[in-house]
Amino acid sequence: MKKMFIVSLLFCLALISCSAGSPTNPTARSILKEDAQADILQYEGLIYSNAAHLDIAFTKCEKLGEIKKTTTISSGFKDFYATQLTAGTEIFSTNTQLIIAEVNGKQIPYLALIEG
Repeated sequence: MKKMFIVSLLFCLALISCSAGSPTNPTARSILKEDAQADILQYEGLIYSNAAHLDIAFTKCEKLGEIKKTTTISSGFKDFYATQLTAGTEIFSTNTQLIIAEVNGKQIPYLALIEG
């Protein structure tokens, strides 16, 4: 019984130590707090930032959806909300880690902001 208690205690300590120092991905709130003009969108719970400055070759793949709302209000920021892209802008996957927004025939890449 004592051995089971020690094993359980060690397991709990391991879980706590792993989760306490785990980085968290940026949120719309944290990004917009630093830069109110940031060009971001949210997809599948991740924040993506405009990556037009990067020189990455990609191929457009399947349509993921469309921007539902343009807002700079971070509370309630949801999937397919964006700060610069207008409602109705189509979002596509690529053959890379990028997603793209298609605006007037131009493809704008967005890169997920992931910590760690």
